[in-house]
Amino acid sequence: MLSPIANTIFFPAILTVREELQTTETVINAVVAIFVYLMGISPLFWASYSDLRETRRKVYLLASAMFIIAAFLCISVTNIWWLMILRALQATGSSAVLCIGAGTLSDIYVPTELGTAYGLFYFGFFVGPLIGPLIGGYLTQYVHWRAIFWFLTIYGSTLFLVIYLFLPETSRPKQTSKIPLSKLRSEEISLSLQKSFNPLSPISLLKYPNLTLIILYKIWVTSTIYVQNILIPERFAITYGLSASQIGLVFLAPGLGLMSGSLVGGKLSDYVLSKRMKKIGGNYLPELRLYSAWFGSILIPLAYFSFGWLLENGVSIFYPLFTMFLGGFGTLMAFNPTSTYLVESYPTRSASIVALNNFMRALVAGSMSALAAPLSDAVGTGWTFTLMASGNVLTITFLIIVYNYGRKWREKIRKENP
Repeated sequence: MLSPIANTIFFPAILTVREELQTTETVINAVVAIFVYLMGISPLFWASYSDLRETRRKVYLLASAMFIIAAFLCISVTNIWWLMILRALQATGSSAVLCIGAGTLSDIYVPTELGTAYGLFYFGFFVGPLIGPLIGGYLTQYVHWRAIFWFLTIYGSTLFLVIYLFLPETSRPKQTSKIPLSKLRSEEISLSLQKSFNPLSPISLLKYPNLTLIILYKIWVTSTIYVQNILIPERFAITYGLSASQIGLVFLAPGLGLMSGSLVGGKLSDYVLSKRMKKIGGNYLPELRLYSAWFGSILIPLAYFSFGWLLENGVSIFYPLFTMFLGGFGTLMAFNPTSTYLVESYPTRSASIVALNNFMRALVAGSMSALAAPLSDAVGTGWTFTLMASGNVLTITFLIIVYNYGRKWREKIRKENP
């Protein structure tokens, strides 16, 4: 929960911070966008180190220490530029669990249990969007926005101690060659060392169409959520006259939807996989899991299209809140099987695949975070979410393509990586 809480806890404070640090809407939204960018870029390093050094525990400890230091320094920040830098460091430190957590699950669960495990993982992950804005809103209104970073410092320190005291190493070492080091040529040793320190290695996985198409689908869905999160504080304050703490409560609607979808989606993913395996004689194919994504993938564009026009027309607040809940529920109904499919397609590079997914997702979602307010000002909230919903409909075709051709592409992966 560290990364999503650190990200969303800041949302209710955006207007207050903008006023106190005397900055513009564009610059304060850039602080949010940079956090999102670094959440995606940083896991490339963490995952490469984790997969190639065969460690999860060390990454957790190093990354959480970085987060704690940055959060503590934010308490006394006096200008927007230092806040931007320190928030970037917080994003870097908190992002490790996004990919290493997936790697940890693939270390300890068999395929028929992995969907449920991911459901629980994402349940915790999306508690952040549920309680982060709630905590941030109340701290901003009743204490001070700087209290947000006291909270993050204490929370990060607690997690560090729990990991240090109770979390063992889960990474299973790969079989290594028995050739003595003295018989290896110097060029081979040099190449091995270069490979070990290549944080960009996950990007090479984009050459596999099944991975790329699933990632592109997830990118657009995530971008829709970030556009929603950026627009909530100002649009709900203007339309419904809400305070900072009340805006924090607004985030409960999508957060509850995400949590519910995570739990239901995980169970459904494993159930659908088991049922469809029986139909083909018990053979295990990761593509079978994608069958459970259809309901969520259809619900997402319907919910967000409705949300945009309901909010623009200022109808009773219940209706945009309800559509946000449906959008969050649909998102995790679709995300669970697609996320599980990614790590099952190439289990020996699970952390790298999740890091690549987060990297690509953050590039687009971060850009959309920066563009959300100008776009909404230009065309209106309704047309903004019409655009996002249209993209969600278009990318459903990617799921259909992978469902039908993914097996062939996975076989190519195995041949190229024996």
